[in-house]
Amino acid sequence: MDEQHLKVERRIFIVSETIRLIERAFVHWDDAKVKPDELDQVAETFFEKAVEAETRFDFAKVMWELFGLLRNAHSGYSDTRIPEYGNEVLSFSLLELKDEWVVNRDAANILKSGDLVLSIEGKSPSEWSKELEIYTGLANNTSQHSRTEFFLPYFIQNKSIEVEIEDQNHSRKTVMLPRLARNDERFHVTNQPSETEGKWIEKGKVAYIRIPSFGEPHYENRAVELVQEYGHARAIIVDVRGNGGGSTPSELTKKLMDRPYRWWIERSRHPEWLRKRHGSADLLFPENYSYAEWRPNWQEPADERERYNGQILFLTDRFVGSATEDFIMPFKDNARATVIGERTWGSTGQPVWKRIDEDIYIGVGSIRALFPNGEPFEGIGITPDIPVERRREDLYNNRDVVLEKALEFI
Repeated sequence: MDEQHLKVERRIFIVSETIRLIERAFVHWDDAKVKPDELDQVAETFFEKAVEAETRFDFAKVMWELFGLLRNAHSGYSDTRIPEYGNEVLSFSLLELKDEWVVNRDAANILKSGDLVLSIEGKSPSEWSKELEIYTGLANNTSQHSRTEFFLPYFIQNKSIEVEIEDQNHSRKTVMLPRLARNDERFHVTNQPSETEGKWIEKGKVAYIRIPSFGEPHYENRAVELVQEYGHARAIIVDVRGNGGGSTPSELTKKLMDRPYRWWIERSRHPEWLRKRHGSADLLFPENYSYAEWRPNWQEPADERERYNGQILFLTDRFVGSATEDFIMPFKDNARATVIGERTWGSTGQPVWKRIDEDIYIGVGSIRALFPNGEPFEGIGITPDIPVERRREDLYNNRDVVLEKALEFI
């Protein structure tokens, strides 16, 4: 297989299959930059772009632009044979704080967390974000900006990257940062634990559980064990910051819930997809039958002896998404827990995937979630009960102001 190129027939086929999948399954039209009746025009435009794409990477940019029009985090295009894909990444990650872009971490240990990034290869992070907006398009601006650093390595070809920063002493300097191989162990050094962890903050009274992912069952299973271990605590802090999702942790929800709770309102283009999820439940339809809607009933909690009955606090940030938002939402809806930190990502899933071949697949979001009271969620996220903003000085001092606020609240 050609590593650098896709035949024009293949490119046309992929665009065609994408348009067909969007027509059949996509339900997030409220956020998209195009409307269903404009898809014929969109198809014509992107057929032309696909024909003009000279390399496999050029075609990937065409597809990223097409999916950028949908502005949905659970819709996208992936090609694992793009030559630039997965081989090298930037050594540093960015965090936008009050219209300033700062270093979140630098795996090369050249920059410090909190350093203000003035330019990358001569352009400010805001300029890069604007330039890449056609590919990163999301309804949630904060989440869209967070996507910038994912796409940035594809558009910077230099082996060393020139970065201008302002340090803690307000001194400006320019440094050359290396690109790292994705399998470089330095790239994987983060503040996130690799497994679910727990500890006593105040012995016998306040416990802390950090869950980095729900991508595998063992993350949830360990969290359930820790809730059992800390069952006599007055309060449990559940830290899901940075947890992008996986599978909805239903057992953990049951273990922590002490009152009736309910699920999202869900909408889909096709009633049978909701039937598969919710059995013979009644479905609602608007007058034009443009979608089917399922509304949740209240669920009863587990027996008092089987659940945790103390105080619960969730710590959240802008990187919390998908199944982790599924986890938090019922506790927010029925006021079982207090949510502290940042607004979450604002996208939950059930995308319909189509694998084109062993390297290429496409997917579109097929379920649109709303809060149980009917308020919009997609592109908005879950608003914390107690918002906490991070500052540069907090990063410099390695200070966890979100956890501090939770302990203050307790």
